[in-house]
Amino acid sequence: MKFDFKKLMPHAIAVVVFIVVALIYCKPVLEGKVLNATDNLGWKGMAQQSFEVREKQGIFPNWSNSMFGGMPTYHFAMEAKHKIMFAYVQEIIMLKLPKPANFFFLACICFYILGLSLRLNPWIAIMGALAYGYSTYNPVIIGAGHDTKMLAMGYAPLMIAGLLLLFQKRWWVGIAALITGTSLQISTGHLQIVYYTLIILAILCIGFLIDSFRKKEVAAAFKSFAIALFVGLVAFGSNAIHTLTNWDYAKESMRGGVSELKQTTDKNTTSGGLDKDYAFKYSVGVGETFTLLIPGIYGGSNGGSEYKKSAFADKLMEVGYPEDQALQSANGMSYWGDQQPTSGPVYFGAIVMLLFVFALFFEKGWLKWSLLAAGLFGVLLAWGKNVESINYFLFDYMPLYKKFRAPSMGLVIPQLCFVAMGAITLNNLLFGNNSADKIKKAWKNTAIASVALIALAAIMYFSFDYSSPNDSRIKDNMSGAMLQQYTQQGQQVTAEMQQQAETFGRSFITAIQTDRKGLFGGDLMRTVFLLALGLGLLWAFAYQKMKAFPVMITLLLISSFDVMAVGKRYINESSFVEPDEFDNSFILSEADKMIKQDTGYYRVLNTTTDFTNESFTSYHHNSIGGYHPAKLQIYQDLIENQIAKNNMQVLNMLNTKYFIVQNPQNGQRIAQMNPAAFGPVWFVKAIKYVADGREEMKALDSTNLRDTAVVQTKFKANIGSEPVADSTATIRLIENKNDYILYESSAAANQYAVFSEVYYPRGWKAFIDGKEVPIVKTNYALRGLPVPAGKHKIELKFEPRSYELGNSITMYASLLAFLLLFGSLFMEWRSSRKADS
Repeated sequence: MKFDFKKLMPHAIAVVVFIVVALIYCKPVLEGKVLNATDNLGWKGMAQQSFEVREKQGIFPNWSNSMFGGMPTYHFAMEAKHKIMFAYVQEIIMLKLPKPANFFFLACICFYILGLSLRLNPWIAIMGALAYGYSTYNPVIIGAGHDTKMLAMGYAPLMIAGLLLLFQKRWWVGIAALITGTSLQISTGHLQIVYYTLIILAILCIGFLIDSFRKKEVAAAFKSFAIALFVGLVAFGSNAIHTLTNWDYAKESMRGGVSELKQTTDKNTTSGGLDKDYAFKYSVGVGETFTLLIPGIYGGSNGGSEYKKSAFADKLMEVGYPEDQALQSANGMSYWGDQQPTSGPVYFGAIVMLLFVFALFFEKGWLKWSLLAAGLFGVLLAWGKNVESINYFLFDYMPLYKKFRAPSMGLVIPQLCFVAMGAITLNNLLFGNNSADKIKKAWKNTAIASVALIALAAIMYFSFDYSSPNDSRIKDNMSGAMLQQYTQQGQQVTAEMQQQAETFGRSFITAIQTDRKGLFGGDLMRTVFLLALGLGLLWAFAYQKMKAFPVMITLLLISSFDVMAVGKRYINESSFVEPDEFDNSFILSEADKMIKQDTGYYRVLNTTTDFTNESFTSYHHNSIGGYHPAKLQIYQDLIENQIAKNNMQVLNMLNTKYFIVQNPQNGQRIAQMNPAAFGPVWFVKAIKYVADGREEMKALDSTNLRDTAVVQTKFKANIGSEPVADSTATIRLIENKNDYILYESSAAANQYAVFSEVYYPRGWKAFIDGKEVPIVKTNYALRGLPVPAGKHKIELKFEPRSYELGNSITMYASLLAFLLLFGSLFMEWRSSRKADS
């Protein structure tokens, strides 16, 4: 084999550039520090019990007891029974780089491959890769700990590269890229990004098909589609253990499970999907789309590093705040848009947006229109409830879309498409065969459009009021603090004092609004400068004042420093901590230590925080709460209708033996034991039958659940004879191994047992003395079982069919995926050798 080092050199340079930039950008990892990301902590808490079980049993359980009374582990800690997984290829691609440098490298290398598939100059491909890899949404989500989302975004360009290579009839290398990108993206488990990538692929296919009809090459187009479809099916199959279990779970979760309490005529309710109020919470304002060009137009974030100096921080320091705390508070108040709160804006870079605008006037052909259509569709989706008439319709009727939330995520589509358009345009401009008149005309139109955009931004700058819905709370807090100071001094509060306090509070609002306006103004001037510089370089090339190479390198450097500098507002030195400090987040409190002395089986409710949005309790205990965006629908109903109003009967049936509360004297957390908890299982004396789920939930308000079980009439046939009161009857838990639970019972007459375990019909099976019996949905969210007289061994086993089937399909499809990858690479190598000879 002969290698052409001259041809390989640009690619080697690209890899080195991506590695060096990623490591410099994430410099603290070289010092052994780790990213202090909220969602990483959340995942660690939710997955801890699964890792403990794996250490004892050798494999992750498929059921966790540690969150929301029990739920499947499919989304946070699951593995196959075999080691044949295509996902292992990920380790090779990311070169074992430390996290989060590996995320940035992955996005860059995959976009670079996309650039090569588009036949871009390697330096322009590097420019596009850095623009895509460091667009501010990436450091924002990495800093928040959205690892799977970032991984999925990283693989998206590789999928598109594979499809475009098939369109170019480069079959073998196209198959290799497509099977790798698609399989690995699906393996991340972030199906919403997979969905958005498929939207791009679908629009590209439509554009290419139209172009093929025009060129009378439809047969080749359908061949490409057929190969892509086959590769896609293999990719989904290689991740069947994830896709099938997720699909199965969605039927019972908030993402697809239909609540028995909701009216289908409710405008907020979508059949088989999320409620619209929840799904559309993070919708990008139409004006907020300007952050693609001017990052600080709406203040940036609630907790970034936008301000180095702040009028609001100065006001806080006047009343005694330390400087660091005052500046941190100011940054926490920076964002004033509709997405309250948000971790940062989506900014593509002024140079990238300039090249995108240039493409509108310069480029032609199906690829331009396809990328443009996909990008604009992504913007439309991101607007969410702000374009309610269209997006509510799409949510109701676009396949699978109703499973996803946070429309703002739709901006990942233009992030890829607009950057690609900019890179293609720059390549065609500098190295294409274009007339001088065409270039000059496109430049003039781009200059006019740029001036118009800046003029519109200037109008927004002077017309905005820079007020946030949270401002009134700040004013009230500061005014209240001043009035409290008067009362502590023993003074009677007068009308004049109240007026002074009101003025004092308003002064803080004026200060924070001044900061927001200053940030917008500073970023506006920054964008004006960059656009002028970019237009100047394009003009110099158009009028033959500069050669292609210096223009290209200058634009590469400017665009890269541009997005990276803004990204540093959201991931910087302060985002990293020592590993010990990260782990110390889960140190046992005194309350935890006291509870851990009890070695029995019980649950804990932490009342000192939002128990539905934290997993610190789940790290140490079986929790009533937890941290998960796709809870079981029946448990969400229970939270909203019973737990939220502190119905002790319901908490007792959930075996809530301990409450973590705040000591009013010193503010420390303490544990309180609840002796009334029903325990893991109990016999009831009677069964109360109700017509439907709404009556079942209502019955929980007033029923003595220790003595009476509430069951819907439709399950009566599974119960048979009614239970008979027997004071000598006993039932007890022997062991609970997550996926396997063993009980023993003894009774002189027929009984009905209620288990303090969440009802989940997709996998749980019950056996009495080895004979399978149906599990009955009881007390809206629990499991029930009729138990005959005598002594019995009762077993509950979690054996989901979706997992077993997915496990087998994954093994065989992964083998096929490996065969496709290495076989296609071999065929490509052999074809290239024949071509060379």
